[in-house]
Amino acid sequence: MRNYKESKKAKNSVLSKLKVVTTPAVEEVKDSKGKVIQAKVAEVSHDVIKISTKAYSAETGKAKDDIIVEYQLDQVEQQIKEANNRVAEATVEKEDWEAIKADYEALK
Repeated sequence: MRNYKESKKAKNSVLSKLKVVTTPAVEEVKDSKGKVIQAKVAEVSHDVIKISTKAYSAETGKAKDDIIVEYQLDQVEQQIKEANNRVAEATVEKEDWEAIKADYEALK
């Protein structure tokens, strides 16, 4: 998410952990004779990262509904990996340009 640090610093964005239940827990149910008629099922859930950011109308400056985005942790980790790859590629490109400049200046 672009500008998260700046938005957080300005108190325009708030991050929270949200538990998403995909399958609710079910307790075991027995009939009057003790026979299980509903087996116990454990809850299935996962956490998501929720970011709420204040939004304003560009025309009037009035507050609009907050913009809410949710991410899985693995999505965030993938974005970090991709950003690191872009930085590495940009660093190599910069070094190539600097080498061209240095070689050119050495010709003088």
